[in-house]
Amino acid sequence: MTVVHSETRTSNADSGSPSAAAPSTPRLVAALIGRPGRTQTVFVPCPEFCSEPHGEEPEVAVEDITHYSDIVFMQVPTLLSEDTAHSELYCRVTSDPVSPDPRMRAAHVLYGDGNGVDAYLTPDMADELADDLVAFAAEVRGMARVARSANEADAG
Repeated sequence: MTVVHSETRTSNADSGSPSAAAPSTPRLVAALIGRPGRTQTVFVPCPEFCSEPHGEEPEVAVEDITHYSDIVFMQVPTLLSEDTAHSELYCRVTSDPVSPDPRMRAAHVLYGDGNGVDAYLTPDMADELADDLVAFAAEVRGMARVARSANEADAG
């Protein structure tokens, strides 16, 4: 099992945890806008959680800028193929400032599993998911104990 916690920028010096971050306040950052060969730099408001390098890859228009935190992900291996992950899970904070949907304009948690369809969670929904994942992890840990015990009994 591989779990990667990307370094996430927060305005809370005491914790690198996105959940412990102080409320996000926008800052002005340089963004590259235009088509290749005809770009210009503009300054756009960017929330503190955003780690996107808006000034590196051009967006066609300012409306195309979406804000993303660093990603946290895990991969699930399988004993039948050590070189391939069976599945993956990932999360990041995001907001789309010009979305017609006010829920997408607000900071929310993007959750995905690699299938191409992501889930968008309010902070409360993300907390509930985290609680469910902790309970799920406890069940998986219990299954590991059962499997280990069965293997020890078979070996003895």
